Amino acid sequence: MLNRRHLRIRVLQFLYSWNKSNGSEIAVLEKQFLKSLNKVEELYILLFIYILEVRDFAENYLEDSKKKQLPSKNDLNPNRKFIDNLFLKKMKDDSYLSNKSRNAKLSFVDEKNMIKAIYFKIVETELYKSYMDEENTNFESDKSFIVKLFSKELIEMEAFQDFLNEQYIFWNDDFPFVCSMVIKTIKQSDKNKLELFDLFKDTDEKDFAVNLLRHSIVHSQEFSELISSKTKNWDLERVAQMDLILMQMALTELLKMPSVPVKVTINEYIELAKYYSTTNSKNFVNGILDSLLAELKRKGAIKKIGRGLIE
Repeated sequence: MLNRRHLRIRVLQFLYSWNKSNGSEIAVLEKQFLKSLNKVEELYILLFIYILEVRDFAENYLEDSKKKQLPSKNDLNPNRKFIDNLFLKKMKDDSYLSNKSRNAKLSFVDEKNMIKAIYFKIVETELYKSYMDEENTNFESDKSFIVKLFSKELIEMEAFQDFLNEQYIFWNDDFPFVCSMVIKTIKQSDKNKLELFDLFKDTDEKDFAVNLLRHSIVHSQEFSELISSKTKNWDLERVAQMDLILMQMALTELLKMPSVPVKVTINEYIELAKYYSTTNSKNFVNGILDSLLAELKRKGAIKKIGRGLIE
């Protein structure tokens, strides 16, 4: 599930915090880092549970309405199309999803009022009304509705976004990416399976992230000196800290990670500089990395495994 762009961003966040706090033991930081990555998976599972929680509230509400002292005709014979949505049924019956949520202790048990408010907002939307008025139903149409409901309504709810912001500091950055993975999961599902993504595609991705974090710290002084040699007329203390960290990370990939192509590394950190540092950072980081790359190539310092990884 996690791609390398996302992993680089998370490493950047941790290195920035590590520098601000005057550093902690690498082993402790790595443990915190891996825990933060597991929180990405928790958010992924939580978003599925959120959808089901709204569905379950709807069912309980309709059942309670039947017990009114003077129930209406609609109370006694409610439209169950949303509750009986075939994709939601598939989700609700999925043991892997329920086990994941239970093991991570993910629950909305203390958020009943929020779920109630969200449900009543949803039933007033044209999307929901149009779906409920449709007579025919099948798995694909039900799945398509859930994609639209999730992407256009559920994740846009201010109350839910406030709830997430209170749960975990990094979830705000993770949210767009994880939402896209939830949508992708739903679209790829069929009647026979709901195939959830694993946190890492393979152990290589986890090793990439941990090595990037570790080497960027261990070699920070060495890399700072390399960067300083290219910042003419600039005291290194005047370089934006985010720019310095980005360049240290780039040097880690260039010098300590032989399977990562040079071109990919340079392009990634120029892009990250554009989004996470100052207005001029993109050009500054680009210029320094180009100069460092030329010198490191000249010295034969860049050792890559596989053809075409240096160019």
